[in-house]
Amino acid sequence: MITLKPEIIFENEFFKLSNTLLAGFITVLILTAFSLFFKDKLKEEPSKIQVIIETIFESIYNFWYNLTEIKNLKIFAFCFAFFIYILLSNWLGIFPGFGSVYLKHHEEKIHLLRTAYSDLNMTLALSFISVVGINLIALFKQGFHYLKKFLNPIGILELVSEFSKIISFSFRLFGNILAGEILILIINFILPLLAPLPFMFLEIFVGFVQALIFFTLTSIFLKVALSEH
Repeated sequence: MITLKPEIIFENEFFKLSNTLLAGFITVLILTAFSLFFKDKLKEEPSKIQVIIETIFESIYNFWYNLTEIKNLKIFAFCFAFFIYILLSNWLGIFPGFGSVYLKHHEEKIHLLRTAYSDLNMTLALSFISVVGINLIALFKQGFHYLKKFLNPIGILELVSEFSKIISFSFRLFGNILAGEILILIINFILPLLAPLPFMFLEIFVGFVQALIFFTLTSIFLKVALSEH
């Protein structure tokens, strides 16, 4: 059963750990481990795997540069982090066995893991980081000049616009990922053998598209924030 509210798998008087937050931590650990492992394997004469990874990375960077016209790897890394983190989080959610482990908590049977972004709290947090990060980068690059747009008579509209980006980001990602989980659950219940496979491939594609949309919109909003006008 999937609920809108994430399930708490551990809690004390100071801290609560939900199954979606645990899934988010696992995603971070996987990305960190892969980065450290791949960093040690980099060579001037690349292996086939290194060539493939570098080709993918370069293709994404070229797409980003054509979109934003910004030549800055640090700013690209900020945007790319959203893409790879959301993508892996979404794909882990449909990995066989990911949501099949249960544990007993307060006499209740709950999922140990659940797709991170089927939780509105997680999407709101990620959207908040994106929008605040965009404004901080623009402030760092443009200084006080950037703050002028908030200090004029229509500055309140600019603040409302920034807040609406957080809401739009979070509900778009949350709605699509939660809907995918519900769809697969229903199909598994009605036709539990081979029928869910096409829908799982569909969710792989949807997970990629949602990560790409978040990455693209973050990049576009950042380009607008860094523009002179």
